[in-house]
Amino acid sequence: MGELRLYAIGIDEMRGMFGAPTQERERLRELARKAFAPAEDPARRGGLITKLGPIFKRPPATVVISPTQPVPQDVEVLLAGAYVPPDRTGATWRVLETLVQGSAWGSTLMNLTTESLDDLDFALAGGGVTSAVGLRHLLSSTTSIGLLPVRGLTVGWHPHDKAVAMAGAYRAALPEVKTREQQETVAALVSWLDDFPSWARAAAQVRRPPPDLIGFWAN
Repeated sequence: MGELRLYAIGIDEMRGMFGAPTQERERLRELARKAFAPAEDPARRGGLITKLGPIFKRPPATVVISPTQPVPQDVEVLLAGAYVPPDRTGATWRVLETLVQGSAWGSTLMNLTTESLDDLDFALAGGGVTSAVGLRHLLSSTTSIGLLPVRGLTVGWHPHDKAVAMAGAYRAALPEVKTREQQETVAALVSWLDDFPSWARAAAQVRRPPPDLIGFWAN
């Protein structure tokens, strides 16, 4: 099952995380630290097994890190805007999404495979929704982040005004959507998109840009 994870955050705020200003880095580091802090392993609290490390090439309790599992160095490379080795690109995308999630005004998740995403766009088009505000168009609009794409992840965005327009267009199309599952999906998305104007007002009060719509689709 695929997932479309949507976030309400200014695209420039997201882009600015790659090579973040010095004064912003500590806040972002803390978001990453909280998200990726390992859970305490009861087996490591004491006992003989914890004292055997020096006689092994790798201590028994050490976890082998996968190419998509972030480590502190991935966070520092991202915040510095430095070169990301190809084998750390997947992990760095995970770091970036974590920072986006922690900084966003709101988020929502849709369970969508390739087939169900296309079916939903088709159903909305039948209700008069133009392709310009479709989900496929959202995912085809590049974020211009300085990271290589990775297999199985598509990242795109719509500006704030288009996110607001999506809410109105999808609401108008809802009576023409045929299946109960699609109706519930569209209604939930409209309800979430309806918060964009209030988030924009709140953002203005703290001198942040109005939220754009950022999509991370894992399929």
